[in-house]
Amino acid sequence: MDIDSPDGGRERGVNRRTALKLAGIAGAAGLTGLAGCGSSGGGESSSSSGSSSGGSDTLTVGALYALSGSTEVIGRPMMNSTELAIQQINDAGGIDGRQIELVKADTASDPKTGIEKARKLVNQDGCSIVFGAYTSAMRNAITPVFVENEVPLFYPTLYEGGVCKAIEGAEGYSGDVNVPKEKLEWVFFNGAVPKQQIQPYIPWLMDTRDVSSFYLVGSDYVWPHTTNAVLDGFVKDNGGEIVQEDYVPLGFTDWGSKLSDIQASDADAVYFTTVGTSMVEMLKQAGSLGLMDEKLWAGNIMSEQEAAGAGDAADGVLTSAPYFTSLDNDANDTYLSSYEDAYGTDTTPNFVAEAAYWGPLAMKKALSENAPDASTGAEVKAALENPFTLDVPQGTVEMDPSVHHFTLQSRVGEYDADSGSFDVQTEFGQIEPSGITVEGGCLDV
Repeated sequence: MDIDSPDGGRERGVNRRTALKLAGIAGAAGLTGLAGCGSSGGGESSSSSGSSSGGSDTLTVGALYALSGSTEVIGRPMMNSTELAIQQINDAGGIDGRQIELVKADTASDPKTGIEKARKLVNQDGCSIVFGAYTSAMRNAITPVFVENEVPLFYPTLYEGGVCKAIEGAEGYSGDVNVPKEKLEWVFFNGAVPKQQIQPYIPWLMDTRDVSSFYLVGSDYVWPHTTNAVLDGFVKDNGGEIVQEDYVPLGFTDWGSKLSDIQASDADAVYFTTVGTSMVEMLKQAGSLGLMDEKLWAGNIMSEQEAAGAGDAADGVLTSAPYFTSLDNDANDTYLSSYEDAYGTDTTPNFVAEAAYWGPLAMKKALSENAPDASTGAEVKAALENPFTLDVPQGTVEMDPSVHHFTLQSRVGEYDADSGSFDVQTEFGQIEPSGITVEGGCLDV
C-alpha cells in the first residue's frame, strides 16, 4: 500500500492517548490494532496497483478525497481514516487471508479533477470499489464514472438523501441534478440523511433552546439547498419560521456584508450549511464581531476538524451527527488511539471521517460473509447487497440493501473549545434510512 506523503515522508510527532484500548475493534469487527500505517497524513498515491481481476491474492480498492483545495480540512482526515481501516484489516489477515491494496487520489476539491481521478482509479489502477467524495456536488460529478464502469462507489458523507425521489420545494435541485434512480445501483451510503440527522434535531432545538425563527446560510450547491428545503418543513411543522435564506459560493471567505445581514435580522438562530474553509472563516469572523453571543448558532455539518479551525469562536455551537469523538466505548477508543498513533494530531477525526473509517470494515464483513474471492466491481456490489450489522465507533449500524443505506445512530453535540470536543446533549438512538427523501425499497435488490 502506497503511503507517500506530500511533504516527502516527513515524520510527524505522535502524542498517544493516555490509555490505549486496543481490544475494541477485535470485538467490533474482528480486527487488531494498527501496526505500521506510517505518518503519511493522507498523501496521494502516485503508482498504479494493477488490475483488480489479476488474481485472488489481493483486492485493489481506491480512496478519493480532497487533499487540497477548499475542503481539504475535512478530506484529509477522511483519507487517513479509510487508510487506517484498510491497514487494520490487512494486519488482521485481510479478507480470509487476502490482502487489500489501496490506491489514493486527490480530488483537489474540484469536480473536474474528481472525475479525472475517478477514471484513473477505475480504468488504470483497476479498483474494484472506491471509497470517497465529501460534497454532493463531487458525488454527483463522479457517479457516472462508476455507473459506466460498473464499480461500486462507497460514499461516507451526510447528504440530502434525494437519489430515489425528488425533494418537494427544492426548486432547481431535483430531477436532473439529483442522482437518477438507476445510478444508485452503484453507490452505497453510510452517511446520514435528513431523517436520521435533522428530523429529530429541529424540534429538540426549538424546544430546549427556545428557538422559533431561523436564518439559513449555506454553500451554493445541491446539499445545502435540498437540506434547507427539508428543514423548512420541519421548522414550520413545529410552529417556527425561516426569516431569511442565503447562499455563498464554495470557498467563500469574505463574510463582512453577510454577517451584517445576519446581525440585522430578527432570527433567534443561525442555521448554517456552509462547508470547509467557508464555514471556518464564517465562524471566526462572526466571533470577532461578537455575533456568536447574540444568536444561537447551529447546523448539521460542523465537525471537530472545522471547529478546531475556528477555535474559541466555535464554542457553544450545536450540531447533529451520528458520531462525536467524545463517545465512550472501546471501538471509539481504538479508532482514536490508532488514528493518533498513525497520523499524530495535525488532523482531527470527526463524524464523516468515522464513516470513512468503517466503510472498509463494512466491505470486509460483506465480502467475508458473502464473497471472499470477489474481484470484479459487480461481485463486490453483490456482496454488499446483503443485510448485516456492524459495531463501529458510533455504535451499532445496519445495512439496508433495498436502499444501499445504513441504519445509523443520531445525536446532538455542543462544541467545547477548551476540550476541543463535543459534549453530547441528547441521543435519539438508531434511525433507519428509508423515508424523508430516501424512498423505501427503491432499488428492489
